[in-house]
Amino acid sequence: MQQVQYNEMVSTVKSEEVKNIIEHNLKLRHEGALENGDVIQSYQIDVDSIEHSPMGGIIFKVYINNDEQLYVHFLINKDLNSGQLVNEGGGTSQKFRELITADK
Repeated sequence: MQQVQYNEMVSTVKSEEVKNIIEHNLKLRHEGALENGDVIQSYQIDVDSIEHSPMGGIIFKVYINNDEQLYVHFLINKDLNSGQLVNEGGGTSQKFRELITADK
């Protein structure tokens, strides 16, 4: 049962809907993210970090530019009114904060 639930969470995190949430969030954090020449060039979902949040939803980590010290945490949950997935919070590594503030 736990493996089935984990597989469902992985499938959700790899969905187009979550991809859009991640990319939107990165662009909010740094204008020009994921564009040529920007300090945020790429991201990878850390599948091993995916877990169920005790408060509901799914927690996972996204690495930036293939650097495990540059990361953003996400908490994705389903909106009760719309049924759509939404980002309910997270955080960033110190190195990520330094990267985006040094470029301003």
